[in-house]
Amino acid sequence: MKTLISLITMLGVAICNADSHASLSDVSVEAGISYNSASTSGGLAVRDDSVSASILLGAPFSGGVASVGVDLHRTDGDTEADLAIAWGLPVAILGQDLDAEIYFQKIDSSYGGWEEVGVGFSHDFDWAEVGVSFWHELGNTAYGVELTASREFSTPIEGLTVNPFVAVNFADSYNAVEVGVVAEYQLTEDASFSAKVSFNDNDADGTAYSLEKDWVVGAGFSYSF
Repeated sequence: MKTLISLITMLGVAICNADSHASLSDVSVEAGISYNSASTSGGLAVRDDSVSASILLGAPFSGGVASVGVDLHRTDGDTEADLAIAWGLPVAILGQDLDAEIYFQKIDSSYGGWEEVGVGFSHDFDWAEVGVSFWHELGNTAYGVELTASREFSTPIEGLTVNPFVAVNFADSYNAVEVGVVAEYQLTEDASFSAKVSFNDNDADGTAYSLEKDWVVGAGFSYSF
Protein backbone atom coordinates (compact mmCIF):
# COMPACT_ATOMS: atom_id res chain seq x y z
CA MET A 1 0.00 0.00 0.00
CA LYS A 2 2.88 2.39 0.76
CA THR A 3 0.39 4.12 2.98
CA LEU A 4 1.97 7.52 3.46
CA ILE A 5 0.89 8.78 0.07
CA SER A 6 -0.86 5.94 -1.66
CA LEU A 7 -3.18 6.56 -4.55
CA ILE A 8 -5.99 5.12 -2.52
CA THR A 9 -5.40 7.99 -0.11
CA MET A 10 -6.10 10.44 -2.88
CA LEU A 11 -9.08 8.79 -4.51
CA GLY A 12 -11.59 7.68 -1.90
CA VAL A 13 -10.76 5.88 1.30
CA ALA A 14 -7.47 6.64 3.00
CA ILE A 15 -5.97 4.42 5.67
CA CYS A 16 -3.70 7.14 6.94
CA ASN A 17 -6.55 9.67 7.16
CA ALA A 18 -8.68 7.62 9.51
CA ASP A 19 -7.63 9.64 12.55
CA SER A 20 -9.32 12.73 11.14
CA HIS A 21 -12.70 11.11 11.74
CA ALA A 22 -12.12 8.86 14.75
CA SER A 23 -13.00 9.95 18.27
CA LEU A 24 -12.59 8.44 21.70
CA SER A 25 -16.16 7.17 21.69
CA ASP A 26 -16.96 6.52 18.03
CA VAL A 27 -15.79 4.25 15.26
CA SER A 28 -15.26 6.19 12.04
CA VAL A 29 -16.71 4.95 8.77
CA GLU A 30 -15.65 6.28 5.39
CA ALA A 31 -16.82 4.97 2.03
CA GLY A 32 -15.85 5.84 -1.51
CA ILE A 33 -16.22 5.01 -5.18
CA SER A 34 -13.65 5.72 -7.87
CA TYR A 35 -12.51 5.08 -11.43
CA ASN A 36 -8.87 4.61 -12.40
CA SER A 37 -7.37 4.06 -15.84
CA ALA A 38 -4.80 1.88 -14.07
CA SER A 39 -4.01 0.88 -10.48
CA THR A 40 -0.53 0.78 -8.98
CA SER A 41 1.07 -0.26 -5.71
CA GLY A 42 4.63 0.53 -4.79
CA GLY A 43 5.33 1.72 -8.32
CA LEU A 44 4.06 -1.52 -9.91
CA ALA A 45 1.02 -1.89 -12.16
CA VAL A 46 -1.60 -4.18 -10.59
CA ARG A 47 -4.64 -3.74 -12.88
CA ASP A 48 -5.97 -1.82 -15.87
CA ASP A 49 -9.21 0.18 -16.10
CA SER A 50 -11.34 -0.41 -13.02
CA VAL A 51 -14.29 0.92 -11.08
CA SER A 52 -13.81 0.54 -7.34
CA ALA A 53 -15.80 0.69 -4.13
CA SER A 54 -14.01 1.16 -0.82
CA ILE A 55 -14.85 1.18 2.86
CA LEU A 56 -12.68 2.10 5.83
CA LEU A 57 -13.31 1.54 9.53
CA GLY A 58 -11.14 3.37 12.05
CA ALA A 59 -11.05 3.59 15.83
CA PRO A 60 -8.67 4.80 18.56
CA PHE A 61 -6.31 2.08 19.77
CA SER A 62 -3.41 2.22 22.23
CA GLY A 63 -2.55 5.88 21.71
CA GLY A 64 -3.15 5.87 17.98
CA VAL A 65 -5.73 4.88 15.38
CA ALA A 66 -6.31 1.34 14.13
CA SER A 67 -8.02 0.95 10.75
CA VAL A 68 -9.24 -1.71 8.36
CA GLY A 69 -9.90 -0.93 4.71
CA VAL A 70 -11.38 -3.07 1.94
CA ASP A 71 -11.36 -2.11 -1.76
CA LEU A 72 -13.37 -3.98 -4.39
CA HIS A 73 -12.23 -3.42 -7.97
CA ARG A 74 -14.30 -4.40 -11.00
CA THR A 75 -12.02 -4.94 -13.99
CA ASP A 76 -12.29 -7.02 -17.17
CA GLY A 77 -15.45 -8.72 -15.88
CA ASP A 78 -13.75 -9.87 -12.66
CA THR A 79 -13.76 -8.56 -9.10
CA GLU A 80 -10.50 -8.12 -7.20
CA ALA A 81 -10.38 -7.34 -3.48
CA ASP A 82 -7.57 -5.53 -1.66
CA LEU A 83 -7.26 -5.52 2.14
CA ALA A 84 -5.27 -3.18 4.36
CA ILE A 85 -4.90 -3.20 8.14
CA ALA A 86 -2.97 -0.37 9.76
CA TRP A 87 -2.11 1.24 13.08
CA GLY A 88 -0.94 4.85 13.04
CA LEU A 89 0.28 6.96 15.95
CA PRO A 90 2.46 9.98 16.68
CA VAL A 91 6.02 9.26 17.80
CA ALA A 92 9.14 11.25 18.64
CA ILE A 93 12.52 10.15 17.27
CA LEU A 94 15.63 12.11 18.22
CA GLY A 95 13.40 14.93 19.37
CA GLN A 96 11.50 15.08 16.06
CA ASP A 97 7.73 14.59 16.07
CA LEU A 98 6.65 12.12 13.39
CA ASP A 99 3.52 10.31 12.26
CA ALA A 100 4.24 6.57 12.24
CA GLU A 101 2.27 3.69 10.77
CA ILE A 102 2.57 -0.09 10.81
CA TYR A 103 0.53 -1.95 8.21
CA PHE A 104 -0.37 -5.23 6.55
CA GLN A 105 -1.62 -5.25 2.98
CA LYS A 106 -3.05 -7.92 0.68
CA ILE A 107 -3.13 -7.09 -3.03
CA ASP A 108 -5.44 -9.09 -5.29
CA SER A 109 -4.39 -8.88 -8.93
CA SER A 110 -4.76 -11.00 -12.05
CA TYR A 111 -1.11 -10.11 -12.69
CA GLY A 112 -0.21 -11.96 -9.50
CA GLY A 113 -1.12 -10.72 -6.04
CA TRP A 114 0.96 -10.55 -2.89
CA GLU A 115 0.92 -9.81 0.84
CA GLU A 116 3.26 -7.37 2.51
CA VAL A 117 4.01 -5.71 5.82
CA GLY A 118 5.61 -2.34 6.34
CA VAL A 119 6.34 0.60 8.59
CA GLY A 120 6.35 4.24 7.59
CA PHE A 121 7.17 7.66 9.01
CA SER A 122 6.14 11.11 7.83
CA HIS A 123 6.62 14.71 8.89
CA ASP A 124 4.80 17.83 7.76
CA PHE A 125 7.39 20.52 7.13
CA ASP A 126 6.44 24.08 6.22
CA TRP A 127 7.40 23.41 2.59
CA ALA A 128 6.08 19.85 2.14
CA GLU A 129 4.99 16.63 3.81
CA VAL A 130 7.82 14.12 3.49
CA GLY A 131 7.60 10.40 4.17
CA VAL A 132 9.58 7.19 4.08
CA SER A 133 8.24 3.65 4.32
CA PHE A 134 9.97 0.29 4.47
CA TRP A 135 8.16 -2.81 3.23
CA HIS A 136 8.70 -6.55 2.95
CA GLU A 137 6.71 -8.97 0.80
CA LEU A 138 5.60 -12.02 2.77
CA GLY A 139 6.47 -15.44 1.40
CA ASN A 140 9.71 -14.39 -0.30
CA THR A 141 12.69 -12.10 0.17
CA ALA A 142 11.33 -9.05 -1.71
CA TYR A 143 11.82 -5.76 0.12
CA GLY A 144 12.05 -2.06 -0.63
CA VAL A 145 11.75 1.53 0.50
CA GLU A 146 9.48 4.31 -0.75
CA LEU A 147 10.24 8.03 -0.46
CA THR A 148 7.39 10.51 -0.86
CA ALA A 149 6.86 14.25 -0.87
CA SER A 150 3.70 16.29 -1.35
CA ARG A 151 2.32 19.73 -0.65
CA GLU A 152 -1.24 20.97 -0.51
CA PHE A 153 -2.13 24.33 -2.03
CA SER A 154 -5.38 26.23 -1.64
CA THR A 155 -7.01 27.84 -4.67
CA PRO A 156 -9.21 30.89 -5.24
CA ILE A 157 -12.15 28.48 -5.42
CA GLU A 158 -13.46 27.83 -1.92
CA GLY A 159 -13.16 24.17 -0.95
CA LEU A 160 -10.79 23.29 -3.81
CA THR A 161 -7.20 22.24 -3.10
CA VAL A 162 -4.44 20.83 -5.30
CA ASN A 163 -1.71 18.50 -4.08
CA PRO A 164 1.33 17.84 -6.31
CA PHE A 165 3.29 14.77 -5.22
CA VAL A 166 6.22 12.53 -6.07
CA ALA A 167 6.87 8.95 -4.96
CA VAL A 168 10.08 7.02 -5.62
CA ASN A 169 10.49 3.30 -4.94
CA PHE A 170 13.78 1.47 -4.54
CA ALA A 171 13.24 -2.30 -4.36
CA ASP A 172 15.53 -5.30 -4.56
CA SER A 173 14.24 -6.16 -8.06
CA TYR A 174 13.05 -2.84 -9.55
CA ASN A 175 12.98 0.93 -9.22
CA ALA A 176 9.95 3.14 -9.89
CA VAL A 177 8.85 6.76 -9.90
CA GLU A 178 5.46 8.47 -9.92
CA VAL A 179 4.89 12.21 -10.30
CA GLY A 180 1.43 13.71 -10.31
CA VAL A 181 -1.16 16.04 -8.90
CA VAL A 182 -4.42 15.52 -7.07
CA ALA A 183 -7.28 18.02 -6.96
CA GLU A 184 -9.88 17.71 -4.21
CA TYR A 185 -13.14 19.61 -3.86
CA GLN A 186 -14.79 19.55 -0.42
CA LEU A 187 -18.47 19.45 -1.25
CA THR A 188 -19.59 19.37 2.40
CA GLU A 189 -17.86 18.67 5.70
CA ASP A 190 -18.23 14.94 5.06
CA ALA A 191 -18.31 14.61 1.27
CA SER A 192 -15.60 15.33 -1.29
CA PHE A 193 -14.73 14.78 -4.94
CA SER A 194 -11.16 14.18 -6.11
CA ALA A 195 -9.33 13.74 -9.39
CA LYS A 196 -5.79 12.65 -10.15
CA VAL A 197 -3.34 12.55 -13.03
CA SER A 198 0.14 11.07 -12.73
CA PHE A 199 3.15 9.98 -14.77
CA ASN A 200 4.46 6.49 -13.93
CA ASP A 201 7.61 4.64 -14.90
CA ASN A 202 9.51 1.59 -13.60
CA ASP A 203 12.16 -0.83 -14.80
CA ALA A 204 10.16 -4.03 -14.19
CA ASP A 205 10.59 -4.75 -17.90
CA GLY A 206 9.18 -7.95 -19.31
CA THR A 207 6.61 -8.39 -16.53
CA ALA A 208 2.89 -7.60 -16.22
CA TYR A 209 3.83 -5.04 -13.55
CA SER A 210 5.80 -2.90 -16.00
CA LEU A 211 5.03 0.80 -16.41
CA GLU A 212 6.75 2.54 -19.31
CA LYS A 213 6.20 6.28 -19.10
CA ASP A 214 2.48 5.67 -18.59
CA TRP A 215 -0.07 8.34 -17.69
CA VAL A 216 -2.74 7.37 -15.17
CA VAL A 217 -5.95 9.31 -14.54
CA GLY A 218 -8.68 8.77 -11.99
CA ALA A 219 -11.58 10.37 -10.16
CA GLY A 220 -13.50 9.51 -7.02
CA PHE A 221 -16.09 10.47 -4.44
CA SER A 222 -15.84 9.80 -0.72
CA TYR A 223 -18.21 10.28 2.23
CA SER A 224 -17.48 10.12 5.96
CA PHE A 225 -20.30 8.93 8.21
